[in-house]
Amino acid sequence: MIKIEKLSEIAYFNIGNTEYYEGYHIKGKTWNGWAMPYFEKRIADLIKHNFSSSNFQIVYDKYTDCYICKTIENDKVSQVDMAEKKIINTKDGEKEVYDFGSIGWTWDSYTLDEAKEQYNANIIKNKKEKEELIDLDY
Repeated sequence: MIKIEKLSEIAYFNIGNTEYYEGYHIKGKTWNGWAMPYFEKRIADLIKHNFSSSNFQIVYDKYTDCYICKTIENDKVSQVDMAEKKIINTKDGEKEVYDFGSIGWTWDSYTLDEAKEQYNANIIKNKKEKEELIDLDY
């Protein structure tokens, strides 16, 4: 597992749909102008679920602790990428994350306020919001 020494900042990442996933990136570091996000396991699992289709599969491999992304054309795997586990430094300490930013996807990054301004934005945070307790005693 690789440790990233530079401080990673929280941001919200979008890849052309209505979901804005909470993750981290090193501010100013891009790939061909695109953001290079890291996601904690809960968000990575949601990405696996939301992006898998008959032409594209994402599977989590517990033995290598990474996400394997397979592009399928004519019933054959034409490309394989891996979102590997890394350790990054954040203002809240070290975090274990998966590197979805190094596999050539075209992510845009937003601050939380910028994401909220986007039309029909579905902002997906790493931690579930606290559920409001309802007193059912009569």
